[in-house]
Amino acid sequence: MLIIGTRFFTWGSDQTVQPWRCSKCGHAGPFKAKKGMRFITIFFIIPVIPISGVKHIAQCPNCGTKYEARVNAAAATA
Repeated sequence: MLIIGTRFFTWGSDQTVQPWRCSKCGHAGPFKAKKGMRFITIFFIIPVIPISGVKHIAQCPNCGTKYEARVNAAAATA
């Protein structure tokens, strides 16, 4: 029996250039810049097939809330 689902996986842990303010906990400062992608998974753990493109995420270091970050074209190609 296979249990199939979807999950959003993230990777990377660079610092954001500009400080952000978290709307959940109020933390103001640099966030963790990550990339992520949604996958079809087996047993909700093992990623098998990607079903979305790469998204840029900014994560609050205090509470862990994730926000979709906008990346300008010049920084993405450099």
